[in-house]
Amino acid sequence: MKQFIKSLFVYFFILYFVIGLFNKGIVLPTTSLYLVITLLILTFTVVISGPLLKFLTVKSNLFTHFLMSGILLVGVFFLLKIFMTGLYINPYVFDGVTWGTLEIASFSVTPTVTIISVSVISALICSIYKELDSV
Repeated sequence: MKQFIKSLFVYFFILYFVIGLFNKGIVLPTTSLYLVITLLILTFTVVISGPLLKFLTVKSNLFTHFLMSGILLVGVFFLLKIFMTGLYINPYVFDGVTWGTLEIASFSVTPTVTIISVSVISALICSIYKELDSV
């Protein structure tokens, strides 16, 4: 139980941090109740991926946990986009970046790309945390 609460707490803040990185594309609910419920739904999605892998008789390691969490997060983000009050995933224009000889031109980011990016990054960080915590 102690491990579950710790994982829930850490995943909650990891997801809040990653969603904060995409503040142009994802507008979180302004009502604190809806904000907490949204983040808890996403957190439980990451937490449930471990038992779901055990149910499917797949060994839970970094790659499988990352893959399962990413797939589940993409699905839950699409459902939250449809049903959650106050959660908006908007298209936006990424401004170009220049680092010496490396140049990235500006481009338009669709809501689907935003959802996939947030899901992949948060699933990767949560999977790395899970693997490092089990050592």
